[in-house]
Amino acid sequence: MGKSIIFTVDLEDWFTDGRQIQVESWDNYELMIETNVYAILSLLAKHNAKATFFILGWIAYKKPRLIQEIHAMRHEVASHGYAHELVYTLSEEKFRTDVRRSKLTLEDIIGAEVIGYRAPCFSMTRWGLDILKEEGFIYDSSIVPRTYHDLYSRLYESVENPFFEIIEQFWEVSLPTLSIGPLQIPWGGGGYFRFYPYPLFIYGVRKWISSGNPYIFYIHPYDLDPEQPRRTDYSRLNRLRRYYGLKSTRNKLERLIGQFECKSIVEYYPLLQQQNNRKWETQYEEDGQLFAHSPQ
Repeated sequence: MGKSIIFTVDLEDWFTDGRQIQVESWDNYELMIETNVYAILSLLAKHNAKATFFILGWIAYKKPRLIQEIHAMRHEVASHGYAHELVYTLSEEKFRTDVRRSKLTLEDIIGAEVIGYRAPCFSMTRWGLDILKEEGFIYDSSIVPRTYHDLYSRLYESVENPFFEIIEQFWEVSLPTLSIGPLQIPWGGGGYFRFYPYPLFIYGVRKWISSGNPYIFYIHPYDLDPEQPRRTDYSRLNRLRRYYGLKSTRNKLERLIGQFECKSIVEYYPLLQQQNNRKWETQYEEDGQLFAHSPQ
């Protein structure tokens, strides 16, 4: 077993990117997420590993028992927003509504507070971080420093330590990048995990760890699914990003989980959970009715 890494899952389905297909139309598409999530859960259980699941609120609303199972297996449940809209395309008010709705949906399902957030496509803004803290989150994991990906935020050129207090009593868990010439290449997983040969990917992981930095990995359930419907509205580049290497991902993922001790974010950084030891109760309005919830 190698050194420990942080394992995360961005829990979204094949059609829920929130850009070409808006949330209002999602009911017209077939959810295929459960089989792939259970495959990830099985691999984690086989190796006694834990993960943080950044979950779309819409998915949670449609599949509450799946989210309860993730929580019951002692994985961390965190928010990926409700409708997978890029943060920097939203108004502050709309972003607040989205993250509040996702947080409350998840908390009602698992009966515990949700303290972590990851922005769709790592699209975080400075004002977005302020809103997350105001809405009761303890940490964000959305920053990929100094990359040239066309969707990622350019919020930070570099960070000295991937885990840092970005606002007073609010923390950032940023993702890894490797320097190749003048470029900073994302090395956290997702499509990059599918694209790179496994030995090359692990070389990058070990290089990052050897520098003294904690390594954080992420995967989407659809990254394991070669049978998913192919989107025809993607550009050639996006088709490459989305569909290359799907057949080999599951085997690569099992090798990774078997090679490293995998932990959730709050397991790796218990400070976050300690900071969250407080009573809470939230009221919210939906469809004209007032609801309240509190921890069990």
